Amino acid sequence: MVRSHSPRGTLGDLCWVAAMLFVVVAQPLYLLPIEQQLPITLTLVMVGLFLKKPTVKDEAKASRPVVVLGRALDLTLIAGSAVAGIYMAVNYAKIIFRQGAFTSLDNVVALVLLFLVLEGVRRAVGWPLTIVCLIFVLYALYGRYMPGPLLHRGYSLERTARQLALSYSGIYGIPLAVMVRYVILFIVFGALLQVSGATDFLVRFAQSIAGRFTGGLGKVAVVSSALVGTISGSAAGNVATTGSVTIPAMKRGGYQPHVAGAIESVASTGGQIMPPIMGAAAFLMADYLGIPYLQVAAAAVIPAVLYFLAAGVAIDLYARAQGLRGLTREEMPRFFRTLREGWIFLVLIGLVYAMLVMGYTATRAAFVGVVAAAVLVLLKRVKLKELWEVLRQGAEAAGILCAVTAGAGIVVGVVQLTGLGAQLAAALVDLSGGYVIVLLLLVMVSSLILGMGMPTTVVYILLAALVGPALVTMGLKPVSAHFFFFYFGVLAAITPPVALASYAAASIAGSDFNQTGWTSFKIAIPSFIVPFFFALNPALLLDGTTGEIIRSSITAALGVWLITTAVMNWMNGRLPWPARLVLLATSALLIDGGLTTDLIGLAVLVGMLVWRFRFTTPAQVVAKSAASLGGNETSNKTAADGGGPEQRGVRIEGAHGTDAV
Repeated sequence: MVRSHSPRGTLGDLCWVAAMLFVVVAQPLYLLPIEQQLPITLTLVMVGLFLKKPTVKDEAKASRPVVVLGRALDLTLIAGSAVAGIYMAVNYAKIIFRQGAFTSLDNVVALVLLFLVLEGVRRAVGWPLTIVCLIFVLYALYGRYMPGPLLHRGYSLERTARQLALSYSGIYGIPLAVMVRYVILFIVFGALLQVSGATDFLVRFAQSIAGRFTGGLGKVAVVSSALVGTISGSAAGNVATTGSVTIPAMKRGGYQPHVAGAIESVASTGGQIMPPIMGAAAFLMADYLGIPYLQVAAAAVIPAVLYFLAAGVAIDLYARAQGLRGLTREEMPRFFRTLREGWIFLVLIGLVYAMLVMGYTATRAAFVGVVAAAVLVLLKRVKLKELWEVLRQGAEAAGILCAVTAGAGIVVGVVQLTGLGAQLAAALVDLSGGYVIVLLLLVMVSSLILGMGMPTTVVYILLAALVGPALVTMGLKPVSAHFFFFYFGVLAAITPPVALASYAAASIAGSDFNQTGWTSFKIAIPSFIVPFFFALNPALLLDGTTGEIIRSSITAALGVWLITTAVMNWMNGRLPWPARLVLLATSALLIDGGLTTDLIGLAVLVGMLVWRFRFTTPAQVVAKSAASLGGNETSNKTAADGGGPEQRGVRIEGAHGTDAV
């Protein structure tokens, strides 16, 4: 990418910031119809993209003819983007009325737009999504040669381009429209809060709440990332903001570097499912399902709590294994003093959420939040340089998202043109043999594989078009089905071998990328089970009676705790393999929403607790735990006797095997 302080880079930044500010003003105030806002926004994004990401990346090392040719190509792409975008914005009404009777010029513009978007996607996020888009375009062209359920009549290149560029079910379809209507506004809201000091406050606020507990610094990372996630909605962005504070603090507090990076990446990834402001895919979900965004945010509450519960329990067990204490009273920020210094940030976040609860649209709530945050920036007298930098970063994130959602619109458009969604749904149902759990496993694998190479937003769009109908056909409720693959698209950020959030955290922690990635995966293993909880039990998405929701929440929380206990290998001492298998089986009983399975699971759990805490003596527990730490015979004997000072700074009652992570 061209450096931001170079003339070309600065001009690209200006285009992206202009696109972002145009949306902030034009969308909430309805200054232009959405049919004009979309091409104008995408034009500014594409021009900025071709400026910021040139054909020749390092002109200093390239020959003069190559540099000249590269610049000429970039200028051609910039001019093509401007002309095509202006044409669409000016003639949008005529194009709508010309559906089915397009002119030759319409066809040319459609072909140019299709090529520009494909090249823009390639420059924005690389080849994975570009290849997917090309495959779908080729599928539209050569469908008559496809086998079995993939067969369709086939369409000409002009017909395909018109569908994708001149209708509002392709490039200018729902994915890009959601970006313009909601997501960019929330990106600006988060950026303004960040530059006014919200991130620092939320970290200190988390320290004042969770810092005193065992392994407090790790739990601070979880709480602070959950809080910051409410204003960022981005795993990588969350790692960059909170991780720069929490990871060094965890390392100083005794956490191994790869564990510190893993904890932060797991916690930051949860920001995309943390209400009230979730990732961009959540806004897409609201549009696809035709429900208010507030309903999506409300449905996400229990899954988000279960996710962070799993992370918190895993960190607690690891901290006990390593004897990591919480912050001392002197080290902890004072709760009321911290609250007094930063209460305004909680008020602003609460204001947005309150407006959603009161029934205002997400656009209106975000706009009010942006205006309030802008006033706060003025009152705090934030320097223009700092404000520009945070707006530039936010505009870059928004620009990349606009480019990839335009590319994802190609996939959606082809699916609608060819009827692939219904055909693939039938094929998946047949492949699953009629078993819901098999279909869920197939969708899980698809989500994780796609998520390794593409943003969560794109993964959600693809799966909503391709596998969503199959899940609904098998009896899942639409909200449960969409949340299922949305959740796994998020978890792909911490799934090796391409765990992008883990790698970002590893770069801050100075740890090995692969070690950090696999450690993140191990900590998050219980979270990979959570989607099956709410897919099989919609009460966890607030779809049920009050009694069902409460009972399901309690049993699901117990199930998460049991899975984490089995994975981390700790319940009043190390567990033998049979006991760990029993815990996993018990958690499976609790996952099922039925009353009978819940009662059986609770009975087994009570029996396990009685066995571990009633019939396992403290001396046996300490001896086993001390031995698992690899201590010498003297320390083991001292521990078994129940006396003597703590060894290696480990609290005897919290000793635990070092294989926890």
